Amino acid sequence: MTVSSASHTTRSNGQRLFTGALLILVLSTGVARGDPAAVLDAVIAGQRVTIEREALIARAELGEDQGFRVVELARDDRTSHHVVAIRDREQPHRHERHDLFVVILRGHGTMLLGDRELPVGLDSIFYVPRGTTHAFRNTSGEPAIAYAVYTPAFDGRDRTPVAID
Repeated sequence: MTVSSASHTTRSNGQRLFTGALLILVLSTGVARGDPAAVLDAVIAGQRVTIEREALIARAELGEDQGFRVVELARDDRTSHHVVAIRDREQPHRHERHDLFVVILRGHGTMLLGDRELPVGLDSIFYVPRGTTHAFRNTSGEPAIAYAVYTPAFDGRDRTPVAID
C-alpha cells in the first residue's frame, strides 16, 4: 500500500492512529493451524518493520526484580512505537501532548480510561486521546505485555500523574 505524503499531512493525529490501527489489527488475530504467525508489520521512518508477535513479546520480558518496562521499537517524526510490560499496575496519568494507541499482546486486567475502569483481555485495543487519564492494572498473574504507539513521537517527558480518589 502506498500513502502519499500530501494526503498524510492533512490527516489528524486521531486519523493517523486509526489508520495505523487497521494495519496493526493483524496482531490481534489468532493463529490457526497452518496460518502464518501474527506479526507487527508497519512502515516507520521509510523502513518496513516486521516482527512476529512472540518475538515482539520477548523484547519486553521483565526480570524478576522489574515491575514495568518500556522498549522503544522504532520512531519517525510522527510516531513512536513501543512494547510495554507491566507486572502489577501503572499509576493513573495523562499525556497532554500525545495520543496513544495500545494493543494487549499478553495478559488481562482492567483499564482506567477517563472516569471508567473496565475489564480488558488479550487482544483488547485502546485509543487514548491526549489529556485523558488512563492506567492499566494487571490481574493475569504474569506480566502483561502491550504494543503502544504514540503520536507525535513520545518525548519521555509528557506524563502527568493523576490522583484518583
